[in-house]
Amino acid sequence: MRPIVPAPDASSRRISLRRRQPGGALSDVVGHLVAANHEWLVVLPEDRGAVWVPRAEVETIREVPERVVLPASSAEPLERALDPTWPGLRRARLGGWLLRQGRGVTGRANSVLAVGDPEVPFEEALSLAREWYEGPVTLQAVVGGRRAAEALAAGFVAAKPTIVMTRPAADPPAVDEEVVGDGSPDEAWRSICGVSGDRLAEVTVAPARYLRLGDRAAGRVALAGQWAVLTCVEVVEGERGRGLGRRITRALLAEAARLGAKHVALQVEESNAVAIALYDSEGFEEHHRYCYLTRAD
Repeated sequence: MRPIVPAPDASSRRISLRRRQPGGALSDVVGHLVAANHEWLVVLPEDRGAVWVPRAEVETIREVPERVVLPASSAEPLERALDPTWPGLRRARLGGWLLRQGRGVTGRANSVLAVGDPEVPFEEALSLAREWYEGPVTLQAVVGGRRAAEALAAGFVAAKPTIVMTRPAADPPAVDEEVVGDGSPDEAWRSICGVSGDRLAEVTVAPARYLRLGDRAAGRVALAGQWAVLTCVEVVEGERGRGLGRRITRALLAEAARLGAKHVALQVEESNAVAIALYDSEGFEEHHRYCYLTRAD
Protein backbone atom coordinates (compact mmCIF):
# COMPACT_ATOMS: atom_id res chain seq x y z
CA MET A 1 0.00 0.00 0.00
CA ARG A 2 1.17 3.56 -0.61
CA PRO A 3 3.16 4.93 2.36
CA ILE A 4 2.11 8.55 1.71
CA VAL A 5 -1.62 9.28 1.74
CA PRO A 6 -3.74 12.45 1.84
CA ALA A 7 -3.88 14.23 5.19
CA PRO A 8 -7.30 14.75 6.76
CA ASP A 9 -8.90 18.13 6.19
CA ALA A 10 -11.86 19.96 7.68
CA SER A 11 -14.29 17.78 5.72
CA SER A 12 -12.78 14.45 6.80
CA ARG A 13 -14.95 12.30 9.07
CA ARG A 14 -13.43 10.57 12.09
CA ILE A 15 -14.89 7.10 12.24
CA SER A 16 -14.75 3.85 14.17
CA LEU A 17 -14.74 0.97 11.70
CA ARG A 18 -15.24 -2.64 12.76
CA ARG A 19 -13.81 -5.21 10.38
CA ARG A 20 -14.00 -9.00 10.22
CA GLN A 21 -10.65 -10.25 9.03
CA PRO A 22 -9.95 -13.59 7.34
CA GLY A 23 -10.39 -16.28 9.99
CA GLY A 24 -13.30 -14.41 11.58
CA ALA A 25 -11.45 -12.17 14.04
CA LEU A 26 -13.06 -8.79 14.70
CA SER A 27 -10.98 -5.63 15.13
CA ASP A 28 -11.67 -1.91 15.30
CA VAL A 29 -9.89 0.93 13.51
CA VAL A 30 -10.42 4.51 14.67
CA GLY A 31 -9.27 7.44 12.54
CA HIS A 32 -10.19 9.78 9.70
CA LEU A 33 -11.63 8.39 6.50
CA VAL A 34 -9.28 9.86 3.87
CA ALA A 35 -10.13 7.80 0.78
CA ALA A 36 -12.67 5.27 -0.44
CA ASN A 37 -13.62 3.42 -3.60
CA HIS A 38 -15.63 0.32 -4.46
CA GLU A 39 -12.86 -1.96 -3.15
CA TRP A 40 -11.15 -0.17 -0.23
CA LEU A 41 -11.63 2.24 2.65
CA VAL A 42 -8.54 4.08 3.86
CA VAL A 43 -8.66 5.03 7.54
CA LEU A 44 -5.92 7.20 9.02
CA PRO A 45 -5.32 7.05 12.80
CA GLU A 46 -3.85 10.17 14.40
CA ASP A 47 -0.38 8.85 15.20
CA ARG A 48 0.42 6.04 12.76
CA GLY A 49 0.03 4.95 9.18
CA ALA A 50 -3.09 4.43 7.11
CA VAL A 51 -5.10 1.24 7.44
CA TRP A 52 -6.43 -0.08 4.13
CA VAL A 53 -9.62 -2.04 4.76
CA PRO A 54 -11.24 -4.14 2.01
CA ARG A 55 -14.93 -3.30 1.77
CA ALA A 56 -15.74 -6.99 2.03
CA GLU A 57 -14.33 -6.98 5.60
CA VAL A 58 -16.36 -4.00 6.86
CA GLU A 59 -18.93 -4.91 9.49
CA THR A 60 -19.98 -1.48 10.81
CA ILE A 61 -18.96 2.17 10.51
CA ARG A 62 -19.95 4.95 12.88
CA GLU A 63 -18.84 8.53 13.13
CA VAL A 64 -17.06 9.46 16.37
CA PRO A 65 -15.94 12.79 17.89
CA GLU A 66 -12.46 14.18 17.38
CA ARG A 67 -9.85 13.09 19.91
CA VAL A 68 -9.77 15.42 22.91
CA VAL A 69 -6.38 16.96 23.65
CA LEU A 70 -5.97 18.71 27.00
CA PRO A 71 -3.22 20.91 28.47
CA ALA A 72 -2.15 17.84 30.46
CA SER A 73 -1.62 15.87 27.24
CA SER A 74 1.93 15.23 26.08
CA ALA A 75 3.76 17.31 23.49
CA GLU A 76 3.08 15.25 20.37
CA PRO A 77 -0.74 15.13 20.64
CA LEU A 78 -0.77 18.85 21.32
CA GLU A 79 1.38 19.55 18.26
CA ARG A 80 -1.06 17.55 16.14
CA ALA A 81 -4.03 19.38 17.68
CA LEU A 82 -2.59 22.84 16.98
CA ASP A 83 -1.39 22.08 13.45
CA PRO A 84 -4.64 22.94 11.59
CA THR A 85 -4.30 26.60 12.61
CA TRP A 86 -1.19 26.98 10.37
CA PRO A 87 -1.50 24.08 7.94
CA GLY A 88 0.41 24.95 4.79
CA LEU A 89 -1.16 24.81 1.33
CA ARG A 90 -0.36 21.18 0.47
CA ARG A 91 -0.50 18.32 2.98
CA ALA A 92 0.04 14.59 3.22
CA ARG A 93 0.71 11.90 5.83
CA LEU A 94 3.60 9.45 6.09
CA GLY A 95 2.64 7.19 8.97
CA GLY A 96 2.21 9.55 11.91
CA TRP A 97 4.34 12.25 10.26
CA LEU A 98 2.55 15.19 8.68
CA LEU A 99 4.06 16.67 5.51
CA ARG A 100 3.22 20.35 4.94
CA GLN A 101 4.20 22.63 2.10
CA GLY A 102 3.42 26.30 1.56
CA ARG A 103 5.23 29.02 -0.36
CA GLY A 104 8.55 28.45 1.40
CA VAL A 105 8.22 31.30 3.91
CA THR A 106 7.21 30.10 7.39
CA GLY A 107 8.60 27.10 9.24
CA ARG A 108 5.36 25.42 10.25
CA ALA A 109 3.85 25.63 6.77
CA ASN A 110 6.97 24.16 5.12
CA SER A 111 8.13 21.32 7.33
CA VAL A 112 7.43 17.77 8.37
CA LEU A 113 5.69 17.63 11.73
CA ALA A 114 7.71 14.63 12.90
CA VAL A 115 5.42 13.20 15.57
CA GLY A 116 4.15 9.66 15.82
CA ASP A 117 5.57 6.72 13.89
CA PRO A 118 6.42 7.02 10.17
CA GLU A 119 6.30 3.18 10.13
CA VAL A 120 9.47 2.96 8.05
CA PRO A 121 13.12 3.41 9.12
CA PHE A 122 14.18 7.02 9.68
CA GLU A 123 16.34 7.36 6.55
CA GLU A 124 13.64 5.77 4.40
CA ALA A 125 11.10 8.22 5.80
CA LEU A 126 13.41 11.09 4.86
CA SER A 127 13.82 9.71 1.35
CA LEU A 128 10.06 9.43 0.86
CA ALA A 129 9.59 12.96 2.20
CA ARG A 130 12.25 14.32 -0.17
CA GLU A 131 10.38 12.79 -3.09
CA TRP A 132 7.14 14.42 -1.96
CA TYR A 133 8.77 17.84 -1.47
CA GLU A 134 10.97 17.40 -4.55
CA GLY A 135 13.81 18.84 -2.49
CA PRO A 136 15.36 19.14 0.97
CA VAL A 137 13.35 18.29 4.07
CA THR A 138 12.94 20.34 7.24
CA LEU A 139 11.67 18.55 10.32
CA GLN A 140 9.72 20.14 13.16
CA ALA A 141 10.31 17.96 16.22
CA VAL A 142 9.78 18.13 19.97
CA VAL A 143 12.97 19.07 21.81
CA GLY A 144 14.16 16.08 23.79
CA GLY A 145 11.89 13.71 21.86
CA ARG A 146 12.79 10.59 19.89
CA ARG A 147 12.53 12.18 16.43
CA ALA A 148 14.75 15.12 17.34
CA ALA A 149 17.33 12.69 18.75
CA GLU A 150 17.23 10.59 15.55
CA ALA A 151 17.66 13.70 13.41
CA LEU A 152 20.59 15.01 15.42
CA ALA A 153 22.28 11.59 15.29
CA ALA A 154 21.79 11.61 11.51
CA GLY A 155 23.62 14.92 11.10
CA PHE A 156 20.73 17.36 11.21
CA VAL A 157 21.25 20.78 12.78
CA ALA A 158 18.63 22.29 15.09
CA ALA A 159 17.49 25.91 14.78
CA LYS A 160 14.80 28.27 16.07
CA PRO A 161 14.04 26.60 19.42
CA THR A 162 10.49 27.61 20.23
CA ILE A 163 8.40 27.46 23.41
CA VAL A 164 4.76 26.36 23.25
CA MET A 165 2.78 28.05 26.03
CA THR A 166 -0.80 27.34 27.11
CA ARG A 167 -3.48 28.75 29.41
CA PRO A 168 -7.20 28.27 29.98
CA ALA A 169 -9.59 30.31 27.87
CA ALA A 170 -11.78 30.82 30.95
CA ASP A 171 -11.82 34.18 32.74
CA PRO A 172 -10.79 36.17 29.67
CA PRO A 173 -9.90 39.87 29.88
CA ALA A 174 -12.59 42.45 29.24
CA VAL A 175 -13.26 43.38 25.63
CA ASP A 176 -11.14 46.32 24.45
CA GLU A 177 -13.56 48.63 22.64
CA GLU A 178 -10.76 50.14 20.52
CA VAL A 179 -9.88 46.79 18.97
CA VAL A 180 -11.45 45.90 15.64
CA GLY A 181 -11.50 42.46 14.03
CA ASP A 182 -12.48 40.65 10.86
CA GLY A 183 -12.31 37.25 9.22
CA SER A 184 -9.68 38.47 6.78
CA PRO A 185 -6.66 40.75 7.25
CA ASP A 186 -7.27 44.29 6.04
CA GLU A 187 -4.55 46.56 4.69
CA ALA A 188 -3.79 48.05 8.10
CA TRP A 189 -3.43 44.59 9.68
CA ARG A 190 -1.12 43.46 6.89
CA SER A 191 1.00 46.57 7.29
CA ILE A 192 1.38 46.19 11.07
CA CYS A 193 2.36 42.51 10.75
CA GLY A 194 4.48 42.95 7.65
CA VAL A 195 2.51 40.29 5.78
CA SER A 196 2.17 40.22 2.00
CA GLY A 197 2.66 37.95 -0.99
CA ASP A 198 3.69 34.37 -0.24
CA ARG A 199 3.63 34.93 3.52
CA LEU A 200 0.05 36.22 3.27
CA ALA A 201 -0.95 33.03 1.43
CA GLU A 202 0.44 30.92 4.29
CA VAL A 203 -1.11 33.09 7.02
CA THR A 204 -4.62 33.07 5.57
CA VAL A 205 -5.08 29.46 4.46
CA ALA A 206 -6.76 28.49 7.76
CA PRO A 207 -9.92 30.26 9.01
CA ALA A 208 -8.97 32.88 11.60
CA ARG A 209 -9.87 36.22 13.14
CA TYR A 210 -7.57 39.19 12.56
CA LEU A 211 -7.60 41.85 15.29
CA ARG A 212 -5.88 45.21 15.39
CA LEU A 213 -5.59 48.19 17.66
CA GLY A 214 -5.71 51.10 15.25
CA ASP A 215 -2.57 51.08 13.14
CA ARG A 216 -0.32 50.27 16.12
CA ALA A 217 -0.76 46.61 17.12
CA ALA A 218 -2.31 43.48 15.65
CA GLY A 219 -2.67 39.72 16.06
CA ARG A 220 -4.38 36.62 14.75
CA VAL A 221 -6.42 33.91 16.51
CA ALA A 222 -7.40 30.60 14.90
CA LEU A 223 -9.42 27.68 16.26
CA ALA A 224 -8.70 23.95 16.16
CA GLY A 225 -11.26 21.97 18.12
CA GLN A 226 -11.20 23.18 21.72
CA TRP A 227 -7.97 25.11 21.17
CA ALA A 228 -7.38 28.69 20.07
CA VAL A 229 -3.89 29.61 18.86
CA LEU A 230 -2.55 33.16 18.96
CA THR A 231 -0.11 34.14 16.22
CA CYS A 232 1.25 37.21 14.42
CA VAL A 233 1.21 39.33 17.58
CA GLU A 234 2.95 42.53 16.53
CA VAL A 235 3.40 46.12 17.68
CA VAL A 236 4.83 48.65 15.23
CA GLU A 237 8.36 49.62 16.16
CA GLY A 238 7.68 53.22 17.17
CA GLU A 239 4.89 52.20 19.57
CA ARG A 240 6.68 49.50 21.54
CA GLY A 241 7.06 49.79 25.29
CA ARG A 242 3.64 51.44 25.76
CA GLY A 243 1.61 48.39 26.78
CA LEU A 244 0.12 47.74 23.34
CA GLY A 245 1.46 44.19 23.19
CA ARG A 246 -0.44 43.41 26.37
CA ARG A 247 -3.61 45.05 25.08
CA ILE A 248 -3.64 43.14 21.79
CA THR A 249 -2.80 39.88 23.59
CA ARG A 250 -5.72 40.42 25.95
CA ALA A 251 -7.98 41.26 23.03
CA LEU A 252 -6.99 37.99 21.36
CA LEU A 253 -7.73 36.10 24.58
CA ALA A 254 -11.16 37.72 24.78
CA GLU A 255 -11.80 36.77 21.15
CA ALA A 256 -10.71 33.17 21.79
CA ALA A 257 -13.25 32.91 24.61
CA ARG A 258 -15.95 34.48 22.45
CA LEU A 259 -15.29 31.88 19.76
CA GLY A 260 -15.85 29.10 22.29
CA ALA A 261 -12.30 27.89 22.89
CA LYS A 262 -11.55 26.07 26.14
CA HIS A 263 -7.77 26.35 25.92
CA VAL A 264 -5.36 28.84 24.37
CA ALA A 265 -1.86 28.22 23.02
CA LEU A 266 0.88 30.24 21.37
CA GLN A 267 4.44 29.71 20.15
CA VAL A 268 7.29 32.06 21.00
CA GLU A 269 10.96 31.72 20.14
CA GLU A 270 13.27 31.10 23.10
CA SER A 271 15.23 34.25 22.26
CA ASN A 272 12.20 36.57 22.67
CA ALA A 273 12.55 37.24 26.41
CA VAL A 274 10.25 40.27 26.35
CA ALA A 275 7.34 38.36 24.80
CA ILE A 276 7.89 35.37 27.10
CA ALA A 277 7.69 37.63 30.16
CA LEU A 278 4.48 39.20 28.83
CA TYR A 279 2.79 35.87 28.17
CA ASP A 280 3.91 34.52 31.55
CA SER A 281 2.30 37.51 33.26
CA GLU A 282 -0.94 36.84 31.34
CA GLY A 283 -1.25 33.33 32.73
CA PHE A 284 0.50 31.29 30.07
CA GLU A 285 2.73 28.40 31.14
CA GLU A 286 5.34 26.51 29.16
CA HIS A 287 4.06 23.19 27.83
CA HIS A 288 6.99 21.98 25.70
CA ARG A 289 9.57 23.14 23.17
CA TYR A 290 10.19 22.29 19.55
CA CYS A 291 12.83 23.12 16.97
CA TYR A 292 13.42 22.90 13.24
CA LEU A 293 16.04 20.51 11.94
CA THR A 294 17.74 20.53 8.56
CA ARG A 295 20.57 18.63 6.94
CA ALA A 296 22.64 19.30 3.82
CA ASP A 297 21.75 16.41 1.50
